[in-house]
Amino acid sequence: MMSDALRDAMPLAEELIAIRRHLHRHPELSLEEKETAALVARELAKLGLGIRTGVGGHGVVADLKGALPGKTVALRADMDALPIQEETGLEFASERPGVMHACGHDAHTAILLGAAKLLAARADRLRGTVRFIFQPAEEINAGAKVMIAAGALDGVAEIYGLHNLPTLPAGKVATCAGPIMGSVDRLEIDIEGRGGHGAIPDQCIDPIVCASQIVLALQTIASRELSPFEPAVVTIGSLKAGEANNVIPHRAEMTGTIRTFDPRVKAAIPERVERLVRKIALAHRCRAEVRVIDQTPVLVNHAANARLVEEAVDGTIGAANRVAAVPTMAGEDFAVYLERVPGCFFWLGSGPAERAEEAYGLHHPKYVLNEDCIPLGAALLANIAVRALGGF
Repeated sequence: MMSDALRDAMPLAEELIAIRRHLHRHPELSLEEKETAALVARELAKLGLGIRTGVGGHGVVADLKGALPGKTVALRADMDALPIQEETGLEFASERPGVMHACGHDAHTAILLGAAKLLAARADRLRGTVRFIFQPAEEINAGAKVMIAAGALDGVAEIYGLHNLPTLPAGKVATCAGPIMGSVDRLEIDIEGRGGHGAIPDQCIDPIVCASQIVLALQTIASRELSPFEPAVVTIGSLKAGEANNVIPHRAEMTGTIRTFDPRVKAAIPERVERLVRKIALAHRCRAEVRVIDQTPVLVNHAANARLVEEAVDGTIGAANRVAAVPTMAGEDFAVYLERVPGCFFWLGSGPAERAEEAYGLHHPKYVLNEDCIPLGAALLANIAVRALGGF
């Protein structure tokens, strides 16, 4: 049975899908979301909202003030795309080589615009204020911080957001209280040896051998230095050294990512990385420089806000369509908002109705979003905002 909130959203489906497809054709990378932000501002202006543009770069913030007094509740969507060459073959595939909305932020933007349209139509019955936050630069873990610094959270009592999930069928939602997504730290390691001829290794200090040992040793942090009940991942994603097959290079450079699910574990890992890298480098007569760059904390949903989201989901699509979210080490800078104000982040199914678990995942060049999730996402965000403000 279709709820009133979803019934109201369905007439907007064609319009919101058209917006999403336009954004999909014209994706913009982090910190380059100028055209996307302009489209968002134009759509919000049609609703007569007070709009701030250029927030934290290309961010857009708009307030919908209800007729009745009350607190301010924020809803957030991210807008940036990824440096990926699209391979979907869709008729509205990206027209920009090497750039793709492979994470569905085009849909997130359309969904939040839909929520704004639904709520603006009922502003005369609304208590308090709904703030719509359209954020740049989520993919590089920078957008939330600059939006907050520019005042996007000023006066906000609660915040809510969603992310589509192509391995969950459209029409389903996944929620949980507590940690739901991992922290993100960037790891950079520079190893300096002494280059020379590959045929005379005794006259060189080989940074590649040293780097190889470091890659292996870093895996022991999770397997041998942390409790099995304290999940953590240390991944080296790039290792660059040398150009020629017969030359031992002078330097090796590595980058990686550190993911944890507990702030205490997050705080402890940099010392372990530093110790292993420096001692192994010393053993191999190399010099090492280590940089652990803090990016995003663990995303922790507040219990009361998670319950509110679950009630909104149940009231919109029924409890049978809500499942428990499986925690993931993937990161999201929505976590930065949740460090400052209470709120909840949840997964919106965006996969095919059948065998969604086999769908291409986020950040894949063949990732495809089931657009049936767009009106549902708009209805859910609108319903959440109304409930958080005390109802009509």
